[in-house]
Amino acid sequence: MFTAVVRISGAGRLEDFRERLRWLMVRDADAEEYTEHQIPGALEYRFQPRRGIPFPAFTVASAEFPELRVEAEWERDGVRGRAVIENGQLVEQQSARLDDPLVEVKVGDDGRLELGLTCAPTPDGGLIGYAVTDRRHTYFRWFGGRLELLDADAPDAALEDAAFQFVDEWIWYDEEEAALERVRYANYGYPVRGANLKSEKLALLRAQGGAYSTLDEQARAARAAVVAQWLSK
Repeated sequence: MFTAVVRISGAGRLEDFRERLRWLMVRDADAEEYTEHQIPGALEYRFQPRRGIPFPAFTVASAEFPELRVEAEWERDGVRGRAVIENGQLVEQQSARLDDPLVEVKVGDDGRLELGLTCAPTPDGGLIGYAVTDRRHTYFRWFGGRLELLDADAPDAALEDAAFQFVDEWIWYDEEEAALERVRYANYGYPVRGANLKSEKLALLRAQGGAYSTLDEQARAARAAVVAQWLSK
């Protein structure tokens, strides 16, 4: 089944946006049926589309209300997708299989690892995870909207498994020999730091603006808490 949610948020004219979108949808012969929901500080539209999300109508409305953010999320045939439109422009688009690991990676100047993060769901509906920068790392639990940071030197087996899976695919450390990675970083003109993105992943991120994410809504909430309570300290 194809399901989709489009959320409009921001400090702007939500009611005016709502009326303009209704006008556009009524006149769009290909518009899908939807339900409209008002939540505090946002509008939300839910679809079960037969063809696809009516991006043209949302894009036109977004251009007329540049102060608002249009964020669409959908699931179809085992794939999760996400797109963000601001000021009538597609500024972010991601897709991943539902069984892909939940990860987010961001690199800055000179290939510096600003944040690498992975999450894994737990049987009680929460998340466990691992976060790393070029200088430090931590484990965490997320449940009921609350973050618990854990001692980086004493993870349990589930936390270690999540971290090792992520590190094996994405990260190499200065303490490793990693001769090929060092050569590639030297060719890029990038310094080697405590934790570094593997060069093949670094090339991928450089081609798409320095960031990659497969996080779902719950994992993005956990990431925001990690940034606020750990990364920003």
